[in-house]
Amino acid sequence: MTTLLKIKQANDVAQAEVRVSRAKAQLTGNDVALAVHQVYYKILIAQAHRSATEARIKASEDLQSERIEQVKFGSTLEQDLIDSRAQFLQAKQELLTTDLQLSDLNLKLQ
Repeated sequence: MTTLLKIKQANDVAQAEVRVSRAKAQLTGNDVALAVHQVYYKILIAQAHRSATEARIKASEDLQSERIEQVKFGSTLEQDLIDSRAQFLQAKQELLTTDLQLSDLNLKLQ
């Protein structure tokens, strides 16, 4: 009888270990899903940021063209032209940074 009790106890312990292993596997699966979702949403945010930066670059280019004309006609100072060029370059730098960020995020998904 004691042998049967020992076997039953060992069987109960083994079943408990199986339940623990399944729970750990489920947690690992949830952790992976969460990480994938986080990277996916970061990519979406970076893409939206990239689009906004491209729009800023276009606006800066237009402003730059206007400033060039205004300086030619003497209706604005050359400092305004330099400032608009600086805004353009800052936007270009931001676009490059965003592109690098997107590249890194895409590598995380592979």
